[in-house]
Amino acid sequence: MSHDPQNLSRRDLMRIGATGVAAASIAGLPVTAAEKAAPDKLPKRRYGRTGLEIGWLVGASDWAKELVPRAVSAGVNYWHKAQAWNANTLPPILKTLPRESYYLECVVDRVNGDHTRGRIDEEQHYQFVKTRVKEAGVGYYDVFKFHFGYHSVDDAKKNPGMVRAFERLKKEGLVKHLAISQHHYPSIGGDMAWEILDYLADNRPYDATQFFYTYGDRKEVQEWIDVAKKKDIGTIAMKTMGGVGRAAHDAKFQKLLADPKYQGSTPGAAMVKWLNSNQNLTAAVIATKNFDQFHENVGAAASLAMGPQDHAALSLLSGYNKGLTCLLCAQCVTSCPEHIGISDIFRYERYARDYREFERARSEYAALTRNGTSCVGCGDCLPTCSQEIDIAAKLKDVHRLLG
Repeated sequence: MSHDPQNLSRRDLMRIGATGVAAASIAGLPVTAAEKAAPDKLPKRRYGRTGLEIGWLVGASDWAKELVPRAVSAGVNYWHKAQAWNANTLPPILKTLPRESYYLECVVDRVNGDHTRGRIDEEQHYQFVKTRVKEAGVGYYDVFKFHFGYHSVDDAKKNPGMVRAFERLKKEGLVKHLAISQHHYPSIGGDMAWEILDYLADNRPYDATQFFYTYGDRKEVQEWIDVAKKKDIGTIAMKTMGGVGRAAHDAKFQKLLADPKYQGSTPGAAMVKWLNSNQNLTAAVIATKNFDQFHENVGAAASLAMGPQDHAALSLLSGYNKGLTCLLCAQCVTSCPEHIGISDIFRYERYARDYREFERARSEYAALTRNGTSCVGCGDCLPTCSQEIDIAAKLKDVHRLLG
């Protein structure tokens, strides 16, 4: 069966609809009457033991500058990757506000290599943040976030450099809270994100966490969110919109979405509502390219309930994604004898097909030591894929797209 999003057959569309109905129960949430989206502020939630009250929708330094004033007005007060701003590029609206009224996050990467080959270096991380604070003229960063995270529990045990850099900076008043954005690392013999986060919760002073989470994700991710809530650790979901972007550009999918039963919802809005319905999740960072996306996301986040049309739209998307869109769970990587970073490759595909960031996707793909051509077609990964993706064929397809 063809899974080309530009070439869906009538049978494919019928399958999506049928699958969608069956998938409605996956969310585990009651179907309640939808309420009109509030036109004012985003809901706020406590960001774990940081004590920060942050707007449910997280802003990002790569948002178009025209969006920032609207975002501030809507209640966005936490800014992801704010280290990208300097004194000249810091949004003017933020300069007019009291510094304590918004929160800036500084993302810190490994040095001398990418997130798989680079190393943790206390002094370089310390100097990096100190320099960024000075160049941005913001006084301090509210959150020091270790980007991509540890490779394994053992790596977290043996490499205290990030924590030590944070502690030095905190002592000088340059940062306030410690967080981590954790990826999966089975492709290099490491651990899954939730395994690492479970260890950190009891053994390292991380106040908050960020991780992949989307509709239909593995139960271990939801279990981590519940554990984090009990331990008062903040949680931000990322890579939440699997398939939403490509579906939006698929004329046949959009024709199916025009059915009256989906009226008043879209897969993107329904995904936001579904995420927001999880009271144990603090917030979500969602790629936002224009005002229409922003308006949809804020409106959905401000709404108090999912309606039948939202469940139907999510179910339609779930059926569309089956066999097509990777949820980035990385389970397949644990079975690959060639140690290919399959989920990383499919993440880059998402940058291209969902976000339309082709240059970024090709750059990231080009940096891989083992790309889609490394696949020998053994099929060992296939039984692990909950999405029933023909992984070998898809790796070839992504290589043609990005290679």
